[in-house]
Amino acid sequence: MQGKKIIITGASGGIGKETAEVLAARGAQVTIASRNVRRGEDAKADILKRIPHAHLDVEHCDLASLTSVHAFAQTYREKHGHLYALINNAGVVTVKRESTEDSFEKMLGVNHIGHFYLTTKLLPLLNGEDNARIITLSSGAYKWGAIDFADPHLEAFGIWKGYARSKLANVLFTIELARRLKTSFVNAVSVHPGATSTEIGVNRDTGFGQTIHDVLRPFLKTAREGAQTSIYLASTRELVNGGYYYEGGKRQALKKKALDHALAKELWAWSEMEILRRGFTIEAV
Repeated sequence: MQGKKIIITGASGGIGKETAEVLAARGAQVTIASRNVRRGEDAKADILKRIPHAHLDVEHCDLASLTSVHAFAQTYREKHGHLYALINNAGVVTVKRESTEDSFEKMLGVNHIGHFYLTTKLLPLLNGEDNARIITLSSGAYKWGAIDFADPHLEAFGIWKGYARSKLANVLFTIELARRLKTSFVNAVSVHPGATSTEIGVNRDTGFGQTIHDVLRPFLKTAREGAQTSIYLASTRELVNGGYYYEGGKRQALKKKALDHALAKELWAWSEMEILRRGFTIEAV
């Protein structure tokens, strides 16, 4: 991993931070792309206490804002000539219907749209690297998800409905991305980290959700344990393009709904159209 350039979204805590620490310890040059730069800097400082030689940068990237994603990608492209791995790690769960800056339902907007746009903006850098990879964290929750283009902004809101939908979108995005990249040197894979103790369902401003999280914590993996598959996929050369990986770096067969190539293409086209409608450009893939 020595000198490999890696971007990890949402690496100011949880699985992302643990992934950043291990990869930096192995010599990778890791950029923590964080909505909250202060928390990102705190994570960097904490990692440096244990790994003084770690090469870590912190950059602002709010996946709920296409403007922010565009600015981050532009800055990174100006500073760096290539990219070895993009780890789309960040994720949110909202207990009520919320919208992003660009009027997407927030779970889909952050978990899927933000990463979709970021990936397309950074692909030119990935294409310049041998055996590059795009690793997108999904979840076994995709099995209960559904993509309803009649209600794309989830006016009929439900917490589980919204989260599962966004995780299905992650898998479908990866399937279609892998198809489009099959003649390149870039691989796209998705990951189910397992049930892990992170702050994804906790409101950092109000503390809402903390009590439930504390009750469940003994039954969940630690963040370091949950990060192992992402770490493995960032390091191995034995990737299967389009694969869905579970604990221990094992591939897992996807359910039929996640192998619906027509739906994957439709989701890609819809995502592109919605981003273009908001005045942003999309890199050809």
